[in-house]
Amino acid sequence: MGFRNLSHEVETEYRGLKIHAASNLHRSCLSAIDKLQLPPKASALDLGAGEGAFSQRLLEKGYQVVAVELDRARFKLPIPHYSLDLNLDFSDRIAQRFDLVVAIEIIEHLSSTRHFIANCLRLLKPDGVLLLTTPNLESWLSRIKFIREGRFLWFEEEDYRSYGHITPVFSWQIAQVCQENNAEIINVSSTDKRFLREKLGHGLLEVLRNKALYMSVLRPLMNGRKNGEIGIYTIRKRPEAQSSPVPKLLQMKSR
Repeated sequence: MGFRNLSHEVETEYRGLKIHAASNLHRSCLSAIDKLQLPPKASALDLGAGEGAFSQRLLEKGYQVVAVELDRARFKLPIPHYSLDLNLDFSDRIAQRFDLVVAIEIIEHLSSTRHFIANCLRLLKPDGVLLLTTPNLESWLSRIKFIREGRFLWFEEEDYRSYGHITPVFSWQIAQVCQENNAEIINVSSTDKRFLREKLGHGLLEVLRNKALYMSVLRPLMNGRKNGEIGIYTIRKRPEAQSSPVPKLLQMKSR
């Protein structure tokens, strides 16, 4: 995901490697991974790795890292890496299976939510974990923007032209895809709320008007994940013996 530089707190690089993600998202993702308590020297696949900033963080944590980056020349670390189009069946091109697959700020750039997550899950070992992030469409500010403008936060025309954001993804979609692919969401967290407050508006009156609308009218009606700019999902692949039943709709054959 592209990020407009609206805050002095934006982390733009790590060890000289450029970061193209929301403020402090890499740190938040690393914190979520630490809580998983994966085995020492666990294998990890970093999808859409860019120059390799998050791959470098994983290496420093002791992970055995493989990366995927469409632009081979862009990736700067001397570790195994593939140049693959993540819109295609990329899991067929990678023989190894991993304890951890990471997809930070990727899925909103791709054409099919279900296809991408299914490929990620196929690359996991039994009981492996997928860490996935995407803009939180259910945040209170994103809902206000949709009511007023008909567009979600981070899916305005500028985000399409400049960053290639083409696919809004809801938390309920991710849950459905997990159910369809023998996996389960084990935790959902998000980046903090400071950035959302910045997006209330530029003038004092606009900020107060939007805040008043949220507090007095919309908040009591909202369910779901109302806070946080970016959702961070940790998803565990179930062992085959623990497979969940496929919804009847998906079992129906076309006539």
